Formats: sequence, C-alpha cells, structure tokens
Amino acid sequence: MSLARSTKPTHSKIAAYAIYASFFVILAAIALIITSFQSGRIGQDAANLYLTVAVSLFFPSLALSYMLNRGIKTSELAKSLFLSNISARIIGIGLVIFFILFTMEVLTGLISTVSGTQIDTNVGLLLSGAPIWFYIFSAIIAPINEEIFFRGFLVPRIGIVLSAAVFAILHASYGSTFGVEIIAAFIFGIVAGYVVKRTKSLYPSIIAHILINAIAVLSFAVV
Repeated sequence: MSLARSTKPTHSKIAAYAIYASFFVILAAIALIITSFQSGRIGQDAANLYLTVAVSLFFPSLALSYMLNRGIKTSELAKSLFLSNISARIIGIGLVIFFILFTMEVLTGLISTVSGTQIDTNVGLLLSGAPIWFYIFSAIIAPINEEIFFRGFLVPRIGIVLSAAVFAILHASYGSTFGVEIIAAFIFGIVAGYVVKRTKSLYPSIIAHILINAIAVLSFAVV
C-alpha cells in the first residue's frame, strides 16, 4: 500500500510565495502612492518619503523574484547574492572601503571650502522634517536593499561598470552641484562591484554603504 504524497507546501515554497507576493504588493504600493499624490490625497513631502521607501524595497523583491523565476531555489538565493561569505577579513575590507570613500568626501569638502564653491544637494530636503524611522531606514535598510540589487544581482549579470552607471544615474535626482553625487555613486559602484567580484561577498559593500549613509544621515540630523 503506497502512502499518498502530502500536498502541504514546503517551507521553500512558502518562502517563494512570500517573495512573489511582496513583489506585487510593493508594485501596488508604488502605484497607490503616485495616484494618491496626483489626486491630492497626500502632499509632495509624504509622497517623496513613501515612494523612496517603496522603491528601495522594490529592488530586492525584483531581484529575488527574477531569480526564483529563473529556477534558483530559495535555499540558494543567499549564496547567489554573495550573502554567505562573512569573516573578520571581509569586515575589514568593508571598513577600508568606507575610510577611502570618507576621505574622498572630506577632501571634496575641503576643496569646496578653499575654492569658495558651494556644493548643494537636495538630500537634505528629503531628510528635513522626516520621522526618525526614515532616518534609520535610510542609514541601514536602504543600503542593504541597494547592495543586494546593484552589486549582488546586477554585477554578475551586466558587469561592474554598467551596474555602477545605473546606480549613479539613479542618484541624479539628488541634484548635486557638478553632479558630485552621481560621480561619487559611480566611483562607489566600481569599487564595490570589484570587491564583490574578488571576495565573492556582498558584506564589504554593505558595511561601507551603511557607514557612508549613517554619517550622511547623522550630519543632517544634528544640523
């Protein structure tokens, strides 16, 4: 007598369903935010806030959904996104990347001061008056989402340079003087992409990105 196969979904299937569901829920949320703003139900500040969060969450949901659709098992997602390799050396590399980029940022500030050239960006407008949870999201969650998509997902598929270019273009909305934010994002994308390729780990770029964002957020919070 043969035993009937269980029709109960496995944990991996439940995880896959949850990922697919999150993808469509976030898409619906983005559409709702846009229509709510266009109809006047929410103001521009609230729309920018919610849309920033929704788009950030959309990045990893898109990457994970695509990978599942291409036949990658849920148990293999972390390894495929370079999220299975972490060590003291990996953490150290992340800190080195951060210090290099932070030094470049300090030098840019000094050049701006010495030359008397004001470098403006509208990042402050987005953070100004934002709730505390948005500061935390911008400093910690957003960098993880972006690294999963741009480095973990895009680098193996379209290469370091092109993924860095896409990452940089999305920073054009910051409206910085001389495109400083775009240039900085491109440089970071190149460095982070190279490190991911060499170490097979996403953690160095995640650590560096979180620290960079955290300092930026703190600088606006204390001013």
